[in-house]
Amino acid sequence: MDSERFAGLVRSFDQARSRRQTLRGLAGVAAGASALALSVGTQAQEASPAASPEAEASAVSPMGTEIAWLPEWVVKPGAWESARALLEEMVTSARSEPGTLSYALYVSEGAEDEDGETITFYERYADEAAVLAHQTTFAERFAERAQEAMTCTRITVLGSPGEEVRKTISGCGPIYLQPFGGYLVR
Repeated sequence: MDSERFAGLVRSFDQARSRRQTLRGLAGVAAGASALALSVGTQAQEASPAASPEAEASAVSPMGTEIAWLPEWVVKPGAWESARALLEEMVTSARSEPGTLSYALYVSEGAEDEDGETITFYERYADEAAVLAHQTTFAERFAERAQEAMTCTRITVLGSPGEEVRKTISGCGPIYLQPFGGYLVR
């Protein structure tokens, strides 16, 4: 993305009227900043936690050792406020987990006004060890409260997790997608 297009995104952000438009504007500015940074040679790897030495020594596929997934949860009736507080806590926790490359939440439109809305996570990990560490933290600190406030309806898994990781998500209707082609930037 060239700097003129990025400047246009920033100007359009200033014209946002609603909270939702403001959030969308921020997302656009963030995407523009990322694209601009990459176009001038900044490597995303500098900001990403490193994979474990074992993972770097033995890539599982042409896509590397990364595992990503998209769990979908539905908020139970009357539980939106407790779900919101829990999700904020989970994001803070994931930020400090070694090997967690991305951890972003997306909510269906109207989620801030109603229960029963879908929350989709986009989680990306350097390797299986990072996934297992995250799952351990989730089980110890968040699982009980998450299940009280939300129901996991499915999880789409991108990558080649081992049996131990598969066991941790078996109750959420997993769909496994294996690497086919392409590349990853870190």
